[in-house]
Amino acid sequence: MSNSDANTERFVELLGAHERELIAYVYALTMNWNDAQEIMQRVRIRLWQQFDSYDEAKPFGAWARAVSYYLVLAFRKEKSRQREYFAEAVLELVSETYERGVDQAVQRREALMKCLDKLSAEQRGVVDRCYANNEKIVDVAQQMGITSGALRQSLFRIRKSLQDCVQRFARSS
Repeated sequence: MSNSDANTERFVELLGAHERELIAYVYALTMNWNDAQEIMQRVRIRLWQQFDSYDEAKPFGAWARAVSYYLVLAFRKEKSRQREYFAEAVLELVSETYERGVDQAVQRREALMKCLDKLSAEQRGVVDRCYANNEKIVDVAQQMGITSGALRQSLFRIRKSLQDCVQRFARSS
């Protein structure tokens, strides 16, 4: 067996014995499985490239972790320079969240319209005056011949019944 073959065999043996530990270490530094896998590819290559400089008197795991650490730092620096990458990822996330929110808002609005139709004529009139027409509660209460506190309590009960109704629609769809 040639010296080169023996060197390759020793490298494969040491890497095999420490690879799981290295993957766990890199993952702990990145907290992202895809990034850890990408960095581990770089780690394997760099370890092989620098294996001739490895001192057999020292633990392979510690040497490999030191190499891995610097490759993680380089990877993080590289990623931080790629602003479009993060901007695109953020935009995708915002877009998805927005789309989900729009769909939910449309469904909730449709449910609210159906629930408003279920109110009595008197309740619907109060809601329209206080919310759609933006009339002051004091003025509406005075015209109705009740106290503003009583009107507020009535509006609270109406809002609660509308909220419950909208939630029932949401659960049924």
